[in-house]
Amino acid sequence: MEDRPIRILPQMVARKIAAGEVIDKPYAAVRELLDNAIDSGADEIALSLDGGGIDSIRVSDNGCGMVQEDLELCWLPHATSKIADLKDLERVKTHGFRGEALSSLAACARLEIVAAQGDVAYRLVVHGGERMEFGPFHGAQGTSVSLSGLFYNMPARRRFLGTERSEGAMCQKVFFEKTAAHPSIAFRYFADGKPRGLYLAGSQLERIAACWPSLSQKSSWLETLTEKNGFKIHVVHLRPEIARKDRKHIKIFVNRRKIDEFSLVHAVSHAYTSWMPGGNFPIAFVFIEVDPTLVDFNIHPAKKEVRFRNLQDIRHTLIEAIKRRLTEKAYQERSKVDIERTDMAANDRETRWTAMGLNSVQERSNKPVRWNTGMDVQFDKHESENFVREVTRKRFERFVPSSIPKGTDFKYLGQALGVFLVAESGNSIFIVDQHAAHERVLYEKFRNAKPESDRLLIPRSLNLDEATQMKLELREPRLKALGIEIAKNAEGDWCLISLPSVAKNLEDAVVQFLEEGVAEAENFELTLWADLSCKAAVKDKSVLDDDAANRLLEQAFALESPRCPHGRPLWFEITRSELFELVGRTV
Repeated sequence: MEDRPIRILPQMVARKIAAGEVIDKPYAAVRELLDNAIDSGADEIALSLDGGGIDSIRVSDNGCGMVQEDLELCWLPHATSKIADLKDLERVKTHGFRGEALSSLAACARLEIVAAQGDVAYRLVVHGGERMEFGPFHGAQGTSVSLSGLFYNMPARRRFLGTERSEGAMCQKVFFEKTAAHPSIAFRYFADGKPRGLYLAGSQLERIAACWPSLSQKSSWLETLTEKNGFKIHVVHLRPEIARKDRKHIKIFVNRRKIDEFSLVHAVSHAYTSWMPGGNFPIAFVFIEVDPTLVDFNIHPAKKEVRFRNLQDIRHTLIEAIKRRLTEKAYQERSKVDIERTDMAANDRETRWTAMGLNSVQERSNKPVRWNTGMDVQFDKHESENFVREVTRKRFERFVPSSIPKGTDFKYLGQALGVFLVAESGNSIFIVDQHAAHERVLYEKFRNAKPESDRLLIPRSLNLDEATQMKLELREPRLKALGIEIAKNAEGDWCLISLPSVAKNLEDAVVQFLEEGVAEAENFELTLWADLSCKAAVKDKSVLDDDAANRLLEQAFALESPRCPHGRPLWFEITRSELFELVGRTV
């Protein structure tokens, strides 16, 4: 290997290397500039992109601005107004504090800043780390930062940029996350000279619904608030019947910063376990306010990660708060919004469009609708037709089964179609899915039983491929804690030697579950119990005598969650008034 002497890098080279740690894509520049605008105390912020941010980025605000002396220093390395000493790092409340963003942008792009306080404004121009111009200028109160030619002086880095569309999409994602986190600030968004969105100040729920209008109608959102010593949690989340196949829309914000913290993302998923089918994930935006002395953001150049002193406490509180919100009586009962939606579909499919001031399908497809957020939403013909189909769904569709107070009397009427148990209670008829109900009853029994085991008289050999064998070896302690013991025989093959006492008659089902090895590690126990309960539950076409049916209904109506382990409703409820209306009778 060639001997090379150690040398101190030239300042400009060092600054370009440092810039690459903070600014690697246009979206990173957008993130840092929006953070500075938010820290300025602005109540109006505008983002403008050209060419997906590759050509230019401009962020303007009406915040505190800068005086001449501050503007001259702001672009230099480690120049910041946010902290002064090490003690300040322990109580950081601003989004920026490192003094790296403007310095990094100045090193790898053409930077122009116009800052004004009152009637006095100045302009600074820096190209590739070299100051080009500085002097008096004209401008409104606040700061406007313009960035062009990102990585123009770093061709290797510029070649790795994506297309305008992909880079613009990432910039837009950052914009929405910042906008969602600060509902008290009005945001504007422009792309290639055209206005794309206006988000007026409002509530947290209104801001979420405005930023992601395609997720659901506003009435489907829930809000959950809780607090403990040292932190507060505010969750804006959708009802469990609205789900995704990925975790893309489980977003965690700590002190108004979007962070990556999988344990909290998993906590949200875990809270929905009883209400959501396997493989589906909820939609939730979690805003956590933590005492700055209990968190450390100074561990990642982009401040995406954070260290908590009380992470387990926050995680547990988050899970319990969401569970409580999903199980409370106000949620389980059909909402006023659902009733209004049903009436609208039954009477006139044009009702909602008329309320919006739109009178025909042709008009709907062309006229923008102004929501109370101030954002223009353009509906095309395809979207209009989808919306009409949405409001003309079956009159008695139920998203969430209504809860039954424990101890409520009911009358068993009989079995229907070999699948359903029919019961009458109060002024309602309940059509209960016998398999789903029994499945849920068994699931609760299995997962709440004491972890005792029964040893098999003859160990069962397991037919495992290499990948599944590795999984079982890693999960052996967890299996033993559940009452499932596995061991290697004399030939070195794995065998099942003990079963949970509560599942002693399900030997074949346990063997099949172990051999398939498809359960995700994070939900392993819940997947096991759900799988066993499904296999053990009464099947369709099974005839139940009156005593068995009554016992099953009594157990089902006493459940905390009226959904099977895979998320399906246990029953369908139809009221006396709804039945009368179906046959045209007067209630």
